[in-house]
Amino acid sequence: MKMTKKWIGTQIVLNNISYNLLQRNNYLKKKLSLAKDVLDLDALIVWPDSDKKNLDLTIEICSELKIKTYLWYPILADISLFKIRPEQAVETFDGLHGYGVNGCWEKLGQGEEDFLFLCPNNKEIVRKIFHHYQQQIVEGSFDGVFLDRIRFPSPANGLETIFTCFCPYCLDKFHTDYHEDLNHYRNKAKSIFQELIAINIKDLFAYHSLSDILIRNNLKRLFDFRQKSIYQITMMFANEAKKRDKLVGLDLFTPSLALLVAQDYRLLAKTCDWMKPMLYCHTSGPAGLPLELYCFVKAILNINPALNEGQLIQEVSRILGVQLPDRINSLLKKGVPENIIYQERQRIRDFDLPESVKIYIGLEAIQISGIGYINKSILEKYLSSVLKADPDGIVISWDLLKIPDENLRFVGDFLLTQH
Repeated sequence: MKMTKKWIGTQIVLNNISYNLLQRNNYLKKKLSLAKDVLDLDALIVWPDSDKKNLDLTIEICSELKIKTYLWYPILADISLFKIRPEQAVETFDGLHGYGVNGCWEKLGQGEEDFLFLCPNNKEIVRKIFHHYQQQIVEGSFDGVFLDRIRFPSPANGLETIFTCFCPYCLDKFHTDYHEDLNHYRNKAKSIFQELIAINIKDLFAYHSLSDILIRNNLKRLFDFRQKSIYQITMMFANEAKKRDKLVGLDLFTPSLALLVAQDYRLLAKTCDWMKPMLYCHTSGPAGLPLELYCFVKAILNINPALNEGQLIQEVSRILGVQLPDRINSLLKKGVPENIIYQERQRIRDFDLPESVKIYIGLEAIQISGIGYINKSILEKYLSSVLKADPDGIVISWDLLKIPDENLRFVGDFLLTQH
């Protein structure tokens, strides 16, 4: 099966790198020129730094190479100049802020990003972030925006955070929207953990998605509220970009995990030109499938240690449609089979999204110690799965400066043979 020319983007992080280093020996220009030459790169998604010289240099080079640029903007976590304090982060049903207990990744908060999520309904801080975002769009001369961290916390933050948020802003908004007291849902959410204590493997046979395991009918309104809250803040930021004739892309969890973080593809399709489902099969970090599934399974085993680990993973495998390693520690070492790309692409097709909304699958190609080490063998499996899934494009993720030149060349050579 031959593949028509795909849209190809990549991402770059300008934090913690000096202007002199980017300029030395034309380092940045050589990297971008290579990406343009071997990938026929269409777009560069830029996480800007406070040093405007870095950004200006990047945009100047991209303009010369005819590469479109996108402002990569994280709305609800790790925003430049807006350090979220723990007490400002989303609130769980039992009053925890930001991180839960069960399954929480022990390395959260140890890196450059702490993944403390602001509540999307916190009007005061969101207003300040929005003002900063407007300035970034105007000053950066970007062709588009790429909205990130448009979600509630994931299993990596602890299973309790899947049931956020109960902050005062949410209490007010929920009452306005539904004429009901959100506090009534605290005990309903807490009861899920009691149910998990008593669950057995046979009970899982009836579930067809990961969200089925956690979301009950009596919590439907809470989860509708969460999805609506994410949709509304995404629409707010997206409309500002469209008003300025900018294209809009979204960074999304893959469909099997999306509802856990309140991302509804059908709703969010109303806000954007394209979506990037993060199909990171070998990343030990938030949004990476190995870590998120590890934290999800670990949380359930913490709550109910009587469950058999292998059997639980087998049921998760059944739900996902791929065979996972039979131990959770092996998930982080071996990763998730790359053929999940095809399964997740089919799930996106089942959403019946408008044809105008393009799907650009996000694949990691980085080599970062302790996070992910992608070699040619993995890339070949990725790209073979992409060929079968036939998306509209690919985003080679997630930081161009951490992607070896040989990986870029391998991707380019593989795609060239498929045309």
